[in-house]
Amino acid sequence: MPTLYTRTFDLKESLSDQEVQEFWELCMNQLLPAIRKMDGSITARAFSGAGALRADLTLAWIMDDAAVYERALHNPELRGLIGKLYAAIDLRTSDQGFQREITPELIQALGG
Repeated sequence: MPTLYTRTFDLKESLSDQEVQEFWELCMNQLLPAIRKMDGSITARAFSGAGALRADLTLAWIMDDAAVYERALHNPELRGLIGKLYAAIDLRTSDQGFQREITPELIQALGG
């Protein structure tokens, strides 16, 4: 079942402008392309709110099913990139979520 994964976060306040730029270059040029290449990935994108690319940030990943996320955690290429992501984000403001796409099959399942 198609699944949306979101990671919302702020970057650490201690990051310099150069480190913020390097973070976004890593995300846009390495992390998101690697996620998109995963078998079962539909798309992965980054979004920014009013935080000037430092806060109110979201990474959104749509995949065939939640098992794609589990496989990604075991992918050696992604594991290193995810570590670099976590090194730059403020985990106190970070949150994640998984949501299933509402499909006719899901609605039918409500009926028993």
